[in-house]
Formats: sequence, C-alpha cells, structure tokens
Amino acid sequence: MIQNERSNLQAILAEVFEFSPADIAANRAGEISAAQKARITNTHYANSRAAWELFFIIFGLGLLGFSAEMIRTENMGVKSLLTYFGVTAFLGLIVWAFILYYRHQMKRTLRAGSAQLVEGTIQLITERGEKTQSRYFCVCNHRFRIDKYEHFVVLQQSGVAGRQVIAYVSSPWHDLLSVILQT
Repeated sequence: MIQNERSNLQAILAEVFEFSPADIAANRAGEISAAQKARITNTHYANSRAAWELFFIIFGLGLLGFSAEMIRTENMGVKSLLTYFGVTAFLGLIVWAFILYYRHQMKRTLRAGSAQLVEGTIQLITERGEKTQSRYFCVCNHRFRIDKYEHFVVLQQSGVAGRQVIAYVSSPWHDLLSVILQT
C-alpha cells in the first residue's frame, strides 16, 4: 500500500470514528484517553436525553388522544385517568431501568479505562430487517454499528473493506476506540 494512500485511509477512519493520534497513543498503552472517555460519556447522556424526550413525546400524544377519547365518549372517569397514568408510570420505569443499566455499563468501562487490541480484516456489513437497515463496521468477531449512513458510504467508497487493521476496543463494554491500518 502506498504511504499516501494509507495516510488518506487512516484520516478517513479517524474522521468517521472520531479519534486522534493522542487517542491512538493512549490506546496503544492499553488505556482509554480522556477525550475518548468524554465522548463515551457525552454519547451516553445524549442517548439518555433522546430516550426521555421520545418517551415524553409519546406520553404527551397519548394523553392528548386519551383526553380526546374521554371527551368524545363523555366518559370523564377518574378510574380511566388513573389507569392511563399507572401504565405510563410503569413504562417510564422501564425506560429508567434501561438507562440505569447502560449508565452502569458505561461507568464500569470508564472505571476500568482499558483498551484491548483486536486484529483482523475490515468488513462492512448491511443487515436488512423488515423495515430497517443496520450497518456495521466489523473487525474479527467484533461488530460496531454505524449510525450515520454518510459514514458508511464514505467507508465503502474509500476502499477500506478487506484491509488488515488493529482496532482498539474498550473493556468491558466493547466500544470502538480507534483503528490503525496495517501496511
């Protein structure tokens, strides 16, 4: 592989997966860098916020629909309203439990602060569900979901698939930290 081509591909990987040379240096030492810890934390809190926002949107729309149905049927019973709020509280507890579970996993990863080395060949995979598609960046037996379609397209068009790499993965929660192309 020509050095210039390798540098370009490495820059693409760094941009897509948001890591820097300082992150790679920390990962080579078996650690998660401070910047990577901040990204992991920010991602978790953004996902938690999005989960609560989605829950409250659904709750609000449900309350509007429930209220409209009560007005339409002229059934203004307290029992029906209490049932609605009880079910909503139960679903809120489920959302809260998932968020706490993932927060616990994130904190375990940050406390351990270790990076594991994984060597292998890059594979780009698309899995089609009934109504969705999931895209993955794979190295060895590790699969990392790519949420932004644009990033997946950039990786496909760059020609990184099939290249040998060393990837660094957080432990115990397996987040992709950085990727280094092999010569």
